[in-house]
Amino acid sequence: MCADKPDALKELETALAALVPSIDGVASEAADVAMARLNEQYPFDGPEVARVFELCEAGLDAGWLTPRSAGSKVQFGRIDKDMGGYAVDAVVMDNAAGMGHTHTRGEFNMCFALEGEPRFDGHPPGWVVFGQASHHVPTVTGGKMLFIYFTPGGEIVWDAPSA
Repeated sequence: MCADKPDALKELETALAALVPSIDGVASEAADVAMARLNEQYPFDGPEVARVFELCEAGLDAGWLTPRSAGSKVQFGRIDKDMGGYAVDAVVMDNAAGMGHTHTRGEFNMCFALEGEPRFDGHPPGWVVFGQASHHVPTVTGGKMLFIYFTPGGEIVWDAPSA
């Protein structure tokens, strides 16, 4: 960690790093099984996830969590390039779609409602897991959502831009 990082970012990195062993523990499972296990082990009304959300809110308020944007409806930022073998990023989407991509080794998302009753690719707030070689166009409907996503090795293959 760099010395110039805000204390809340350092705390967020520590809180997220504590989740990595559990993500590793379900990485070889089918996406639905992995999602159920993570939601059971780290429920969104539990203290660990509540602390992650509190730190994320501080980062949103201070502007360091999602400093980049792709239009007015999508903001994003990198939390860590290699957190125990995962790239960890934050995205806020407000009734929007992102860029399509394939998860060569899967993707593990912590999805938090910010406004309304958002759904991420049809899923309510909570853990959302995409399996190896899965593809999607990330889409939030029904409101505004923050998600923190862990990608093994940072491996994502982005779709080619449309002409």
